[in-house]
Amino acid sequence: MVKKVAILVEDSVDDREFWYPYYRIQEAGFQPVILGPRAGKKYTGKYGTAIESDAAPGDISPDDVAGVIIPGGWAPDRLRTSEEILGFLREANSAEKIIAAICHAGSLLISAGIVRGVKMTSYRSIKDDLVAAGAEWVDEPVVRWKNFVTSRFPDDLPIFGRTIVEALEGKSSEERQH
Repeated sequence: MVKKVAILVEDSVDDREFWYPYYRIQEAGFQPVILGPRAGKKYTGKYGTAIESDAAPGDISPDDVAGVIIPGGWAPDRLRTSEEILGFLREANSAEKIIAAICHAGSLLISAGIVRGVKMTSYRSIKDDLVAAGAEWVDEPVVRWKNFVTSRFPDDLPIFGRTIVEALEGKSSEERQH
């Protein structure tokens, strides 16, 4: 049975931070499920890519996925106003599902209330917000801590993608295949 991975979408998502993990997890044998506030809606990325959501939070349970990927751009700021998305993230975190966030996606994790005590990274402009919310922020290309995988910006996508797949496969950092 193919494991599903939710990838969050909203208008103004960073297209690169959406599509790179989408294809990377698909290549690794996982089934991406595009999750937006509304099912069947076409969202538009920062660079004009049209992305249609497969499901809304009420259509899928965090129990149905191995993890959640949150791309950056301005989408996290829009997503953080959705109680359904926030609830989905809280449930996924409580179930210790992999939660991967890049760039500005950490702002959504702040609104979900799940960053206290988490060692993580992000785009530098939200560092203070993460620290104020109780995260231990570090400036590294990727940070894997418990069920979290975080990264800073598009230049880090290759290591971010590899680390997401390792986490979803249950591999430790020491088992990393080069």
